[in-house]
Amino acid sequence: MEKMAESLSENKGVDVSLVIPTYNESLTIEKLIGEVAASFAKTGASIEFVVVDDDSPDGTAQKAESLKNVHDVKVIVRKNERGLATAVVRGFKEASGRLLAVIDGDMQHPTDTITHLYQDMKEHGADLAVASRKVAGGGTKDWEFYRVIISETATLIAKFMLPLSLFKIRDATTGCFMFKRGCVDFSKLSPSGFKIFLEVLVRGRFAKKVEVPYQFNQRSLGKSKLTFKQNIIFIYHLIRLGLASGEIAVPAGVAALIVALALMLF
Repeated sequence: MEKMAESLSENKGVDVSLVIPTYNESLTIEKLIGEVAASFAKTGASIEFVVVDDDSPDGTAQKAESLKNVHDVKVIVRKNERGLATAVVRGFKEASGRLLAVIDGDMQHPTDTITHLYQDMKEHGADLAVASRKVAGGGTKDWEFYRVIISETATLIAKFMLPLSLFKIRDATTGCFMFKRGCVDFSKLSPSGFKIFLEVLVRGRFAKKVEVPYQFNQRSLGKSKLTFKQNIIFIYHLIRLGLASGEIAVPAGVAALIVALALMLF
């Protein structure tokens, strides 16, 4: 903890860069940035907001630009690219903070979550802090049953495919986290779809990780972008990460063992 505190005081640059990927988030972006800034102010650290917008037709980028006279905001508009995960990586590359964080632009993550991630990283001397719905104090508010089933199924599949990377990480599908810049080589990231956390976790190098509880909110404004196609992309991405890390050998070995036992018994 002391070592991290010293590094924060010695560097005169931005302490935290918060990347916010957006598409049609004009109804929430001003409120999101304002509330995060107000909560984070009590830490005494500096925060930069990096809004990466996929050329939203609803004026999200223009709304974010209008906040520059109040907050430290950087706006990047991508004209010919789409996708949350690739938007986040672009934000990482453009950010100037020594700690990098991600939050959804739709207000489903409580705005004080970034403050809690930062404080827990300092307290525990961690390299990675994960906003988690699956530790004590975390959860979901008024989720429909089918959403709970989808979330739990995705987590089980991810843990089966990436048992080493997700060892002691309970929330495999979180969209909000914070990490030290030097722990990830951005040139090695190859994200797809709407999930970026697993890409960072598997390809990064983190000596100490902490999970920080939060209550996931229902989306009150805007429209969800989760589709069946995105679920297929998620599975495909898990397979790619499992192959890249070599962890796919574990589920493959289990499957082979089951087949062998079945052949012996029948």
